[in-house]
This record gives sequence, structure tokens and C-alpha cells, in this order.
Amino acid sequence: MSGWAGAGNVGDELLTRSMVHELRALDAVPVIASRDPRATAALHGVESVPWGPKGRSSLGAVDGVCLGPGGILQDSSSLWSLPAHLAAPSLARRRGLPVAAIGVGAEPLRRRSSAWLLRRTLRGSTVVTRDPESSACLAAAGISATTGADVVFGLEFVDAPPANEIVVSVGGSVRSGLVSPASRRIESAPTEEIASAVDRLAAALDATVVLTRFRGERDGVAAREIAELMAAPTEILGPDVDEHVRRVSGARLVISSRYHPLVLAARSGVGAIAVSSQAKVQSLVAQLGSDQVRRVESWGDVATTALPEGGPGAVPGGLAAARHALSVLVAEAGAFRDQQRGG
Repeated sequence: MSGWAGAGNVGDELLTRSMVHELRALDAVPVIASRDPRATAALHGVESVPWGPKGRSSLGAVDGVCLGPGGILQDSSSLWSLPAHLAAPSLARRRGLPVAAIGVGAEPLRRRSSAWLLRRTLRGSTVVTRDPESSACLAAAGISATTGADVVFGLEFVDAPPANEIVVSVGGSVRSGLVSPASRRIESAPTEEIASAVDRLAAALDATVVLTRFRGERDGVAAREIAELMAAPTEILGPDVDEHVRRVSGARLVISSRYHPLVLAARSGVGAIAVSSQAKVQSLVAQLGSDQVRRVESWGDVATTALPEGGPGAVPGGLAAARHALSVLVAEAGAFRDQQRGG
């Protein structure tokens, strides 16, 4: 499985956890390509190998490759991002291994070479996206895809005790670029505007505030800046994945510019406000089709919008498509293994 594990992103670790669970339920042995194989092996209890071109030698020991899950089919963050993500499935196809892309997110591609590389790698393979927007982006690039759902919706969570907390997830965003590392293109979050809006809500609800770190230290920087400006009692979470899940799942309200806190809130039946104009967030809100998750354009709108109410939890119907695609890939991998043994 080649997504974006081991990069310090809570959302990607939840994606990895979900896929590991699904693969084991199908009696398959997951091998996870990771930016930090040692950390991934410890966190998920799996065999882990280096991500991208560095992990090409590991393909001789696997029977199939899953590209994804996660929002990895894009060429806006870097000239090298898409080729690196497609290295494992491209080499796997040349070796005759079955390949599928499951639970992937896509953005409009900026370069013809990117669309060509996607077609060369994925044409004829099963592709299941996480939302309609991603399917449309791939169709524009000449790739046929089925619309599924983010696979984190498939996780089962232990009920978290309810708490009168507002969980806030925000961090710097990355400007588009070609060569320079993303770490040099981060635009700061509007911390003063965020602190003001959240303080108003905290006072109205008599609630405390929890600041998450879904994107690791990038969000940690914003969290510390916001906490210094807050009047309400405020806590900053550490890196623990399960603590993030527990606090979001038991929150009174979630406010997020990040994608996966909104997925967790919807899955857990927690009312949420999405503060984002990103296409993927707009697509998620439309996909859910529920007042439980409401979207606003700016943090200035947060304190004036009607508060969403919690509910029974929402799971998009497309989750079944992702699970079916994974079961087909596992069956094809088993057939490939039997064929190799027979040869």
C-alpha cells in the first residue's frame, strides 16, 4: 500500500489504519510504504518499507500494489510529487503485478505530462476516488474512476465520552510550487481572526478549547500562536493519533480547515463547521448532504453562523465501492501469487 504514511499526518495514519484493518479482514498481509518505515511498523504493527523510488526493491516480495488512499493525485505541491507517488504502481505494472488506486483524492492537473503519466500508470486499473470532485478531475485527465468515499469512514471507533469542548483544527497552507520544498511555501493561518472567532463561541457555549495537530508541526506552530491569543481555557494536543480521534469524537463542536477532522466529526455524529474554500472540503460537505457539517468561507463567519447540531453519524454510500475494489485487488494478488508459484 503506497499512500502517505509516516509523514506525521494524523489523517494519513487513520487512512493507513483503515486499510490495514480491511486487508487483514480479507486475509491479506499489508506491507506499507512509508516516509518513516520504523514509525509506521510500530504504530500499525505491520511490515513497512521505504516510500517512493527508494522502496522499489520491495516489490519483488509483494503480490499486488494499492496506490492510495489519500489526496495524492495532484501536481500543485511540487514537480516531483506525482512521479514519486506513481513510482511503485508504475514499476509494479511493468512486472505484471495487479494494481489498483483506492480511496484517492485528485486535483485538476496543471501539466500535460502529469495527465500522461497518470494514464500510463493507471489506465485499465481499478480506480476508486474518495469524492465526485476527484472523479471529475481524473476524467479530465483521461482516467475512468468510480466515486467511493474516504476510507476513514469505514473505521469503527470506541464511543468517546462527551465533553463540552470546541475542537479546532487549523494550520498553515502550502502555496503551489514546482521545485522548492513545501516547507518553504507555507502561508500562515490567520491566527488573530481564528482566536477571536473561537473565543466568542467558547464564551457563548461556556466551553473549553482544544487545538489539534492533524498536520504535525505545521499545525503545532499555528496552535501555539492561537493559544497565546485565547481568553478561553485552551489545550494543544500532542501527536498521538488515538487522542485526536477521542477528542474529536467526543467534542461539543468541531471547527476545521482540515479535511479529516470533518470526516471524523461526521462519522461520530458531532456537529462541525468547515472553514475552507478548498474543492475537496466543498466536495465532502456536498457528499455528506447534512446540516451536521456546515461550510463557511472565512473564520470571520464562524461566530455568526448557525451552530450545527450533532446526529447519528454519517457514512457516504460510496464506502462499499472502495471495499469491493480492495477485495478484487486481493483476489487478483492471490491469483498472481499462485501463478508465480506454479511457474
